[in-house]
Amino acid sequence: MDDSLLFCRVDKEGFPHWNGFDFLRWYVLPDNWNYGTGTAYLWLYKTAWLIHHRSLIVQFAREAEIPELLLAGVAVAEVGGTSERFKSNGVLQFRQLFENITRRADKKYSNATSVGSVVIQLRVAAQTIGVRPDTLTLLEQYPLSQCLLDNPFNIRVVAFHLRDLILHDNPEGDTSHLTDEQIILAASRYNRGIERDNADFINSLHAQVGTPARTYTEYGRRIIEKRESLMKIMRGE
Repeated sequence: MDDSLLFCRVDKEGFPHWNGFDFLRWYVLPDNWNYGTGTAYLWLYKTAWLIHHRSLIVQFAREAEIPELLLAGVAVAEVGGTSERFKSNGVLQFRQLFENITRRADKKYSNATSVGSVVIQLRVAAQTIGVRPDTLTLLEQYPLSQCLLDNPFNIRVVAFHLRDLILHDNPEGDTSHLTDEQIILAASRYNRGIERDNADFINSLHAQVGTPARTYTEYGRRIIEKRESLMKIMRGE
């Protein structure tokens, strides 16, 4: 991706971002599908978000040459949770202050801040758009975090990051046509990073149900399990 994408315009009138009120309605109130509270509210929000953004998911999945299912599945998994603006207008500044006080120059702590509707670390987002994370200044981290609050920008960065993750395990592979196993692997790497060895994920795929090793790929498995529902939404059915 082109590093000029660091500069974007945030659409403040777009789909409502998950905020503190949403968090309380999900986390504090009991589960009730009639009143839309608790877990019901979280899934209603996720579904509405996917419906609203499905054309962007199709567009950027095609541009990045990855399966729509993979991008849609990761998006649904990540949307909702902690208030989005709190991360870029609170958590980030606290971590920057901590690094200044402790004189950490690598920005490892602040770059680990996760931002956006489809949550992604600043470090990963910077790498995806072609910027070295350790070169980001404090004044550059904040605009990047604000750009990630712009859903088209956010979804596009995530799409290309997923492409990078596919190529990490299959350097010469076709990124647009993946087996279920490859989708599970790429999605699980989105959740757990590239540090863990490929063999750990492969072993996890074939581990017995209930064993600890299965947890490495549970994130990706859920996408395959929800494939029919996700693709119905993507098709507008």
